[in-house]
Amino acid sequence: MTAESVNPRRGLWAAGIVGFWMLVAAGAVFTGAGIWVRRTFGVISIDQLLSNINGGGDGAGGDALVAGAVAAILVVPVAITLALAVVVETFRRGLRSKDWFTTLRTRLFRGISIALAVVLPLSGAVVFGDTIGAADYVQASMREKALGTTLADFYTAPKIESTTGTGGSAVSVGSRNDESVTATNGAAGTKNLVLIYLESIEDTFADDTVFEENMLAPVQEATSGWAAVPRLQQYEGGGWTMAGIVSTQCGIPLRTASSNADNNDLNVLGDKGHEVEQFLPGADCLGDVLKQKGYRNVFLGGANADFAGKGTFLSGHGYDEVDDLKVWASEGETETRDDWGLSDRRLFERAKEKVTQLHDAGQPFNLTILTLDTHEEPHVYDYCDVTTKKAMTSITLCSMEQVAEFVDFMENEGYLNDTTVVLMGDHRKMNVEGGSFWDELKDRDDRTIFNRVWAPGGAQFARDEIDQLSMYPTLLELVGLNLKDHRAGIGVSALVKAKDVPAGSILDLDSSEYLDVVNSRSMDFYAKMWAHGSQVTAAG
Repeated sequence: MTAESVNPRRGLWAAGIVGFWMLVAAGAVFTGAGIWVRRTFGVISIDQLLSNINGGGDGAGGDALVAGAVAAILVVPVAITLALAVVVETFRRGLRSKDWFTTLRTRLFRGISIALAVVLPLSGAVVFGDTIGAADYVQASMREKALGTTLADFYTAPKIESTTGTGGSAVSVGSRNDESVTATNGAAGTKNLVLIYLESIEDTFADDTVFEENMLAPVQEATSGWAAVPRLQQYEGGGWTMAGIVSTQCGIPLRTASSNADNNDLNVLGDKGHEVEQFLPGADCLGDVLKQKGYRNVFLGGANADFAGKGTFLSGHGYDEVDDLKVWASEGETETRDDWGLSDRRLFERAKEKVTQLHDAGQPFNLTILTLDTHEEPHVYDYCDVTTKKAMTSITLCSMEQVAEFVDFMENEGYLNDTTVVLMGDHRKMNVEGGSFWDELKDRDDRTIFNRVWAPGGAQFARDEIDQLSMYPTLLELVGLNLKDHRAGIGVSALVKAKDVPAGSILDLDSSEYLDVVNSRSMDFYAKMWAHGSQVTAAG
């Protein structure tokens, strides 16, 4: 056999070996990505992945988050693959001179190699796909194609009618001192709004038979007698802060480039040099409606508002002022955590100053606040004494104490007389293996979002269960704005019974049909929502 006839075969064999190890490396990378995502965020959705794919940054998990992702997803899997390749190839070449290895190499060894080349990357892809809900994504796309029903079929821009109230029906709720008050909702005109998003707070945290303490006790006491949606559900596919804010303020699921082939902005949202100028400009959201009605909208949050486009969303939807980590740093605040931002204690001290300023100004206002202390990883501030085995239990209790103190402050100052106050979790706790409450939450199927509502004159919810998408019209009606058909976004106000809502809303759908709509990719719809210059304005 000549050298010319041998070299091509050796070249093909060498290429096959390199290709095999590249496939093994791909499988390892997929597996590493799946494991890292699960241990960092838990099981998420493709939309969540695309919204936050840029990683961390100032006030968004810090450089440690990015470094950990690179190490777990690339460095470690590739390093292990290279080390394994060196060992295996050295062993294989050492056996080439053995006569008995020739037959094994041509049959068994090559057969095993081919099988591994298929199985390893496929297994890694399955692990990663399961982590980000790829199967649900594909199924939703297939159902939408088959049924032809999308979010556009149920989306309604809020239309404010000239009269106030919810059809003139009287609603009531016990007051702080348990005296019943009854009034026609909105009869006294629109109210101020204080909307507080509680990071990762859900109703289960009150169960002291599962957790070391009732972590919600302080805020439960401070809001004694307030109304609540008994079962406020996280919308299907949601589960992170921006999804919680968009769903409750715009009434639509947060979709990204996966639903709009012409828009890739969100893939790098928040990165320097890749900031977006508009965030869902075609949607008409809470701040837009309130600003049109003469409100001043202010947001206070401990983290950097650049992360995930939060600041762009708020400033583009009616918020006149967005105070975040950059503002607090410029004003000398030092009680911060390096990976995220300002402590809840200092945030609510600032909130006391701001709500006083806004109330004294006499202009209707919406003050939106987002807490931070209860975000993973656990960080203990000096004002919080850890008296539990798990630090996050004490941290959550301390955060709720700050919220309760702020509620008491507003009551003592008389602000509750003309101000609607809504406390609610931005989403349920992201339950990740190895996280703070993995064991307590992993097998529970009764997890709902904590919420409490105060409305001057009273508020009573007519439906026991809604999801975050119906909070948007509910918020508008809680401040006294009367919505046509009680609809905004795809949601329906919880202040009205299903039988009193005209046909054509999501309440006409059964649970499976509703999930199909919520999970639909609705590409044409989101193309309009993200199209520049297509802002939908509220009527009335």
